[in-house]
Amino acid sequence: MRINKISASVFCYSTEDEARVRDALLLLFNNVIQDNEILRIKVEGHYGDPIITLKADLEGKRATDATSYLLSKLDTADIVYLLSTITSRSQGNRIYIRVDKQALISQRKVLLKDGEDVIKIVLSLKDNIKEFMEVLKQLASGNMSV
Repeated sequence: MRINKISASVFCYSTEDEARVRDALLLLFNNVIQDNEILRIKVEGHYGDPIITLKADLEGKRATDATSYLLSKLDTADIVYLLSTITSRSQGNRIYIRVDKQALISQRKVLLKDGEDVIKIVLSLKDNIKEFMEVLKQLASGNMSV
């Protein structure tokens, strides 16, 4: 599995501890990324409340390493779910994944979640999606560790 780039972004609301959300982002990347590589963007919400967007990008080997770590932290049910929904999560050589932000912060668990309050991840593959799906199939069957 070869990844060109992995990007992750997450909203941090005024009711949340920004340091904990930042730590979750670092954990998601297995500390492959440094704290000073996380971009911080402050915006204003619909009702005037401050919202901070944290964004991180990795390329090349670092992106592949971070993706391997991410996949290794998913349980088999999430891998099977990702595999079964891959066509709706992909466009060209990109795959869109959402991870439960609160589970990562409070339980340090990487869980897929479709909905709100997530860390949005975009994988840009060097290989085609079929090769990525083969990796997922091997992971789901227990025949491969990342």
